[in-house]
Amino acid sequence: MICKKLYCEYQQFVKVYQWGDADLLMDAINVCQQSIENSADIYSIKELILKIDIIIPHMDDYGSESGSYALNASASVYETLEFIVDKDKIHIYNIAAYYTDTVDFKIQEDKELSAFEINSNPHMIEARNFIINPINGNV
Repeated sequence: MICKKLYCEYQQFVKVYQWGDADLLMDAINVCQQSIENSADIYSIKELILKIDIIIPHMDDYGSESGSYALNASASVYETLEFIVDKDKIHIYNIAAYYTDTVDFKIQEDKELSAFEINSNPHMIEARNFIINPINGNV
């Protein structure tokens, strides 16, 4: 669900920079979704991980806010695929961090805020509630 929430950031990045592959990223998100309901072909997922790694923007090349958002979006998909393969819970933590980092960056686009202001922002509260309870997190 987080990958889907962040996808539009990657899509916008591809449109602006003419770099990356939004279709491949969406295909990978669909594979992640399908793996919830069906057993996953680990070999195919490992190949997909290699393809996703190639389309993650590097901050050295794209240091803009858009580049950061796209990095978080594509890295969250990468981490989800890794989790499907190895079931290491650190991937879940990383995915949540990519999501909250994106929300944090967006909150601060216009001006730098204190940690208290960021944590008190309704968008950050909503993001954290979503991570804790993804089914009802948006209520």
